[in-house]
Amino acid sequence: MALGWGAWHARRASASPEAFFAADRSLPWWLAGTSIVATTFAADTPLAIAGLVATSGIAGNWFWWADVLPVVTGAFIVSHLWKRSGVLTDNEITELRYGGRPAAGLRLFRALYFGVLRNAIVMGWVNLAMVKILSLALGLDDDQSLLVLAGLFLLTVAYTLLAGLIGVVLTDFLQFGLALAGSILLAILAVEDFGGLTPLLDQLGGEGDLLAIFPSPKDGEVFWAFIAYVGVKSWSSGNTEGNGYTAQRILATRSERDARLASLWYAIAHFAIRPWPWIIVGLVALARYPGLEDPESGYVLVMLDVLPNGLLGLLLAALLAAFMSTIDTQLNWGASYMTHDIYQRFIDPDASERRLVTVARWSIVLLAAIGAGATLMMDSVADAWKLLATITAGTGLILLLRWLWWRINAWSEIAVMTASLVGANAVDSWTDVAFPFSLLIVVAFALPVAFAVTFLTPPEDPEVLRRFYERVRPAGSWRPVAEAAGLPLQPLGWQPWADVGAATIGIYAAIAGTGWLLFGDLLQGLMSFVLAVVLLAYAIRSANTADSV
Repeated sequence: MALGWGAWHARRASASPEAFFAADRSLPWWLAGTSIVATTFAADTPLAIAGLVATSGIAGNWFWWADVLPVVTGAFIVSHLWKRSGVLTDNEITELRYGGRPAAGLRLFRALYFGVLRNAIVMGWVNLAMVKILSLALGLDDDQSLLVLAGLFLLTVAYTLLAGLIGVVLTDFLQFGLALAGSILLAILAVEDFGGLTPLLDQLGGEGDLLAIFPSPKDGEVFWAFIAYVGVKSWSSGNTEGNGYTAQRILATRSERDARLASLWYAIAHFAIRPWPWIIVGLVALARYPGLEDPESGYVLVMLDVLPNGLLGLLLAALLAAFMSTIDTQLNWGASYMTHDIYQRFIDPDASERRLVTVARWSIVLLAAIGAGATLMMDSVADAWKLLATITAGTGLILLLRWLWWRINAWSEIAVMTASLVGANAVDSWTDVAFPFSLLIVVAFALPVAFAVTFLTPPEDPEVLRRFYERVRPAGSWRPVAEAAGLPLQPLGWQPWADVGAATIGIYAAIAGTGWLLFGDLLQGLMSFVLAVVLLAYAIRSANTADSV
C-alpha cells in the first residue's frame, strides 16, 4: 500500500523541489501536526520509555517531558515567523538572517551536521529498536533481524523516493492512527493479564517512589535529574524554534494560522495523549521481568507474553508503521538539506528543477546507507537520546534568540555549536559526571563562549538585518534595525508568553491528571483535567485567532 501511495503521488512530487520537499505549501494544520507527531512516534520510543521507567521510574520521563516548554515556545513565538520567511528548508534561514562568508559556512556546516550526522544518529537508534523488536518477536538472530530490517528499510526508501513530502505526510497520518491504537490495545491487555491495575500498583508500591510523577528531594538523584531536565535541558538543548522536520512541516502549511495550530497540536498529541500507554506497559514489564539486562526489551517481552498471535501480528504491524513514519521523514528532510543547502547552493546554483528532484532522490539513497551504517554502532536507544541532548546543549537558547534579538550573528551560532560539541566530548573523556549532570557543565561552558563571541564580533551588516526584518517582521529587541530601516517596531508584549504558559501548564496538567486517575487519586486527577481543559482551550483559541507578532 505504501508503494502504491508513493506511486500515486510521484508525478506531483516530481514537479519541483517545492513540491518534493514542501508539498506545494498546501498542508492543513491537522495533517502537518499529525505528521510531526507520527515522526516522533517511532519503534524506538516505546522501548526507550520502558527502559526509562525501569531505571528511573515514571519520573524518568521528565527527560523528554521537559521539552514541553521549548515546543510550545516554538508554536507561539516562532512558527508564524518560519511561515513568513518563505524559505524552502529551515537551514536556508541562515543566509536570510546572517550575511557573508560566515553565513555561507554556517549553512554548509549545519547541512552536514544536522542533515547527515544528526540524521544518521536518529535513523541509527530507530533501526536499532526495530532490530530488537524483530529479534525478540520473531525469534531471529541479529544477522537475520538485520536482513528483515533491510527489506523494511528499502520499502520505506522506495515510497519516500517516489512520493515526496505529500506522500510522506499522508502515510504518516495513517501510520500514526495504527501505531497509537496498537499501543493503547497493548496497555489494556497487559494490565488485564496482570490482574488489573491494583495488583500491579501494589507490587510496585514497595519500589521506593517508582510511581511518583513529580519526584521529591528525598528521591536523591532522580529529583536532581528532574531539576536538571526542567531547569536547564528544556531551554538549552530543546527544540526552541521548531527547526528540522518540525520546521519542514510548518513551512509546508497553508498559512500562519495553520503553522501555529500545527505546532500546538503536535505539542498536545505528543506529550499529553501518547505517553501513558507506553508507561503502563513499562510498569508491567518491570513487575514481570525485574532485573532485565536490557530493560528496553521489556516492552517487546510483554507483547509476546500477553498477546494472542493475531493481535501480536497487528501490534507488530503498528510498530512497523511507526518505524516507517519516522524513517520516511528523516530521509525526505535530510535530502532537502543535501539538495537545497549543499548541491544547489554550493555546487550548481543554476540546476533545473528536474535535476534537483533527481539529486533529491539520490540524496535519499545516500542518507539511507549512512543511517544503516550508524545502526551497527549503537546498543541503546535511550543512550543515543542522551548523546544528542548533550552535544547540542546551549544551542536552544541561541537559536531562539536569533529571532528575538538583532545582535545575534552567525558567529554566535558557530561558537555555541562548536563549544557544546567540544564540551560534551571533554566531559565524557575527562570526567565521570553522568547525564544529565554532564549537561549542566556543557551549558555552563557553551553559553558564555557564545555570548563572548557575539560581543567580540561585529553585528550583521545593516542591509542583511533590514532584509530579514522586512520579510519576517520579528517581534522583540529589534529597535536599531527598525529605526534604521524606517519600519515600525514589532513589540513582543505579554500575550505570546501568556499563551506559552497556559499551554505548558495545561499539557503538564493533562499528563499528571491521567496518571493520578490511573493510580486511583480521583480528586487530584479530575482537578488536573479541569485545569488542563481550561488552559488548553485558552491556548487553542489564542493560536486560532490571535494576530501574529
